[in-house]
Amino acid sequence: MVIEKNYTGLYIHVPFCIKKCSYCSFYSIERDEVLLTRFRSALLAEMERKTAGINIGTVYSGGGTPTILPPEFWKKFLSILDEIADTSGVLERTIETNPGAVLSDNLAEFRKAGFNRLSIGIQSFDSSELKTLGRIHSPDQAIITFNQARDTGFPNIGIDLIYGIPGQTPDTWQSNLEKAIELLPEHISCYELSIENGTPIADLINKGELSKSSEEHCRKMYFLADELLKEAGYIHYEVSNYARGNENISRHNSSYWNRTPYIGLGPSAHSFDGKKTRSWNVCEIDGYLNLIENYKSPVEETEELDSQEIALEMLMLGLRWQAGVDIEEIEVRTGFRINEQYLDCMVRSGRVQVSGSRILPTTEGMLFADGDAANLIL
Repeated sequence: MVIEKNYTGLYIHVPFCIKKCSYCSFYSIERDEVLLTRFRSALLAEMERKTAGINIGTVYSGGGTPTILPPEFWKKFLSILDEIADTSGVLERTIETNPGAVLSDNLAEFRKAGFNRLSIGIQSFDSSELKTLGRIHSPDQAIITFNQARDTGFPNIGIDLIYGIPGQTPDTWQSNLEKAIELLPEHISCYELSIENGTPIADLINKGELSKSSEEHCRKMYFLADELLKEAGYIHYEVSNYARGNENISRHNSSYWNRTPYIGLGPSAHSFDGKKTRSWNVCEIDGYLNLIENYKSPVEETEELDSQEIALEMLMLGLRWQAGVDIEEIEVRTGFRINEQYLDCMVRSGRVQVSGSRILPTTEGMLFADGDAANLIL
């Protein structure tokens, strides 16, 4: 499965939340009506500046909680985008939401606004785990939100789950997976909890009030998800992602892994030209708004990747998903050859298979993408 990349993805970062979760290290702030009003105008302005004439293939609004912005705003946003960009071949339009942060009537309006895919940040169906994560919803609210989304006509619904939560056991993780499977979402993401310095959950671990899950513990839960979800008919197409059939693979997220160009809007959002240039917007909301309102670029920094960095990135990203990576493409593109001896070691250890010029990671191999990529460059 190789996804074509003759389009540009569009990512919109909405940094507002009802309440910031204890584990979250993404840039987000609690909702502020004054800032939200300014943000809506700024986001439209940045979109018009960056997407005019561009062939847009996917639209993804993340955060934060994008459904904090009303459906009428998104209807206007997508309508203007249709007018100024080429959206005739759009594959999917995704919006993220969280249980407890969106009403049933609004879900229907988001669908009418033009979104055909919904990603729900459930994270866990266990009350104690949700409390540890600082989530605002209950397990019942998670199920209600999912069912409401289905009832409003969303044809493609994904849910996010987290494993490696302090206090979580393989049994509670299995229960989470079984409850997710019962809902029959088109897509399930299973992310290992990352403990980032400066977050409340990291502070509690440092104080000894919570215990961090061991690497062995997380590894066991990773393979448990692989086993149960495959048995339920899901494809494990990327290290953290499962889809109920190829047609339900996240086209937008796949653009990151196969280095498709994408444009980022909003504070801290990143952009990539599909070749070697990356850039990212200023992080803080005040700085972002002031720059946009004064007709200045919100881009904070731009970097140019050299050939070795491109080769490393192609390997690192390719080794984390089912489609793998093309060795010949790397050599032609960057001039760097693959360490055949190390590749043989990877094959013998069961981390990858080789098909023609493609290296295809196994379930085990996806866990070693970063380290293997570094060792494969000659």
